[in-house]
Amino acid sequence: MRLVSYEIPTALGTFQRIGALAHGTTVDLTGAYAAYLAEAGDTNAALRTAEAVVPPDMVKFLEGGAVSRQAAETAIAYAGERLRKEGKPQGANGQRLNFDEAELRWLAPVPKPHMVRDGILLLDHYKVGMERLFKITGKDQMPEAAKTMPIFWKPSRGAVAGHKEPIRWPKYSQKMDYEFELGVYIGKRGADITAENATQHIAGYTIFNDLGLRDIQPAELTLRMGPAKAKDFATSKIMGPCLVTPDEVGDVENLGLKIRVNGETWFEGKLGNWAFTFEQVIAYVSRDECLEVGDFFGSGPPAYSAGFEINKWIKPGDLLECEIDKLGVLANTIVRA
Repeated sequence: MRLVSYEIPTALGTFQRIGALAHGTTVDLTGAYAAYLAEAGDTNAALRTAEAVVPPDMVKFLEGGAVSRQAAETAIAYAGERLRKEGKPQGANGQRLNFDEAELRWLAPVPKPHMVRDGILLLDHYKVGMERLFKITGKDQMPEAAKTMPIFWKPSRGAVAGHKEPIRWPKYSQKMDYEFELGVYIGKRGADITAENATQHIAGYTIFNDLGLRDIQPAELTLRMGPAKAKDFATSKIMGPCLVTPDEVGDVENLGLKIRVNGETWFEGKLGNWAFTFEQVIAYVSRDECLEVGDFFGSGPPAYSAGFEINKWIKPGDLLECEIDKLGVLANTIVRA
């Protein structure tokens, strides 16, 4: 499935929903399942049951596990049958079964992850960063610890934004850059997870844009505490457009990745040469620590894909697009704050 979170404006206010990209539209999973239940039985209880089994909140939906997923698949199939017969199908109480893209505002698949952890699992990017940003070469370029333990830091969950949300360039910086990565969401709570069992805890994958301010970052990192305001600001953590379940993605190693700026290709390559897998970083982080449903992990970008690595710089007004095999396209426009 290709799961999405979005907002819909109504006369009663704005409501957050979850859906699935299917049948050329966005199927509202709660509404479609309620319509299915109403047609099969008690109209009065259908919506209450649907909201319990397929809640309009991504974390609660993922917590429902196999039961919620099976109900969602039923809702998608039912909506497909109705869409083949009707232009704008509705449920017994007038609830919508689907929405067109123009009607909704995209959110990150998990709008507010419990925790965001961004890693550097492709160490070639780390090596280039040490050389280009910090002028470190030779044996000091790659600490021995980086070869034996995954590197990660914890950005603010408040910085998360979704597909087509404008990226707001902070007032205190003159040099913004992108880093397009693969992201993974946790779908099953657990601690002390082994690498062998970590796949069971993965809900799905998404595209991730980890924006950074290259004129702020070098000075902050001399303090040896990781990035701060160079990487944490509103809309600096873009995720989307959808959460794609593992059965639709398969092996994530060597997925193709393309980056376009205003339609011009700036990078085309692979997410390859992994130093650590997502399974290994999940096992490492979960030692004596419980991972929660909806937690997010980023992979880090491939080498020579970010702007500073190829000496090409984005500017206000630019449209950034990243396409990853089997995941779709994440697109956002930069605006000056």
